Amino acid sequence: MTKQLQNEKGYTLILTVAVIVIFTVLGLSLLTLTSSGIKKNELRQDTVQAQDLSDKGIKYAVNDIQLYLQNEIKNNPMGKTDFYQLLENSIIPNCSNGGGITIPGEKQDQTKETKVCIDRVEMVSNDEKDLYKRLVTFKSTGIVNGKTRITTSKVIIGTDAIPDQLRYALSTNDGGDLYLHGGVEIQGDIKTDGNLIITRNAHWIRSILGISSTIWEKSVGPRLVKDTKSITPKIIMRESGKNIYTVDEASNYDDHISNPTDKKGIYYLDKPPYTKLSPLDTNTTNNLKNNYLFNTPNLDIVTKSLPADQIDVTAKIQEQNDSTVNDHRNHRGDLIISSHDNPAENFNRDDKILIGNKCKQYKNNICKNYEGSGDLKIDTNDKTLNLTGTYYVNGDLTINDTNLKSDALIYVKGDVEIKESTLQGLDPDSTLIIFANGNIQISNISEYSDYTKPSTIKGFFYSKSNMIMYGVGSNIRLTGGISSKRLILTALRGNTTEKTDWLGIKSLNTDSIDIQKKKDSRLKITYDENLIQQYTTFMRDQQEEYITELNPPEYIERSSQ
Repeated sequence: MTKQLQNEKGYTLILTVAVIVIFTVLGLSLLTLTSSGIKKNELRQDTVQAQDLSDKGIKYAVNDIQLYLQNEIKNNPMGKTDFYQLLENSIIPNCSNGGGITIPGEKQDQTKETKVCIDRVEMVSNDEKDLYKRLVTFKSTGIVNGKTRITTSKVIIGTDAIPDQLRYALSTNDGGDLYLHGGVEIQGDIKTDGNLIITRNAHWIRSILGISSTIWEKSVGPRLVKDTKSITPKIIMRESGKNIYTVDEASNYDDHISNPTDKKGIYYLDKPPYTKLSPLDTNTTNNLKNNYLFNTPNLDIVTKSLPADQIDVTAKIQEQNDSTVNDHRNHRGDLIISSHDNPAENFNRDDKILIGNKCKQYKNNICKNYEGSGDLKIDTNDKTLNLTGTYYVNGDLTINDTNLKSDALIYVKGDVEIKESTLQGLDPDSTLIIFANGNIQISNISEYSDYTKPSTIKGFFYSKSNMIMYGVGSNIRLTGGISSKRLILTALRGNTTEKTDWLGIKSLNTDSIDIQKKKDSRLKITYDENLIQQYTTFMRDQQEEYITELNPPEYIERSSQ
């Protein structure tokens, strides 16, 4: 009996030891696997962090160069030639000789480091618009606990050396509001330095016995379309202080476009029937697409800091007034072009024509005092006129009752009015570019023509003041852009005809809403990046344009290893 008990105790001891050994082995295996997993996670985490550091290194280097260039052009005003040399001297490849910059980790963590250098610098192209940009290849190495990741990125840095306004289909400046009335159609980005006001209906002005009244016609609302290189159309606004307002039509047109405050300090647009939308509200985009924009399935609203308006039309004209170089045609007084008298018929594209410059006092063969002004007046009684050259107008520009074919750049000290005319280029690549210090009004262009037969023009219109363009009776396709302080565009879609009742009061026959939805707009603006090229070909003197702003860095390619 005692021997049997001893045998059972022996078996129990063996079993206990076996269990302990098994669990010990399992525990060690599990510990080994856990340690191995932790080690792999640490290595993986090091790799991820190294990749993050290398990506941030690229951004650090790009921002560093961007800030340096921006400070240089701000503190040392320079023309195109000097800026070109600045790029040549400051953006230099340095990877091959061990150059570049090293960005250490935080003081408490010396296991992290980033090294960034410039591997290659190339011209973007030999086009005029690309001469002041560089395609820079950056190489950034992120290091974490000995693990490295390398990011290579190609970035375009520099400037187009053209006014910021030429980058948009539409833009407003100096706090000016942008008004889109009725069925206007915009292809490309729009920028407003003020509020954006959208109405579903379009307006036109009727005058009876010298008394004007605003007439609103039913329409479908504006349509926004992406340009050829974008994913969505963009509305670009200031970071704060400006809003989007929507309404079917305005009961008081003058208050609608001036937005005064009442006795309580409340702005006109902040009161019913206007709906106020914040560009920062994520619901605003869908609200616009679903309720106030026509056939605009995609839309982005971007808020950011906007540059000041740097265009000085008066200074540009004064440069020619003061110039002692006899490289232009000087026309004292008004330049009048009619069907029977065309002083501009022998001008060509390379000519500079100075209008209205008369010297009153000379000193040492330099004019010290000018007198008078001069207008450019064109009225050919519905005849065709070819207009070419660069014009500097010390007065106003009026184009009336003319079939204008143009390839011209016109600077105007005063106002611009173009009406009851047709507009087109001399050839498919010709342009009409106007920079005015005063107001611009364009109306009655290809008036009441079939919506499929518009005036088609490549060009750009800029006003230091306010601008309005009509597309109710007018019928216009503008490929290029528009910029002014306050900008108003108003249009219908489809066909429009005029009718007069027995009292002689004019009104319009317009297509129904359902028909308008199926037809094109009578005012369509399509952004054309080639406009930059057209503008720069007019600017012969590369020193005359000062560099005032850089383009945002353009990341075009990225790879990691």
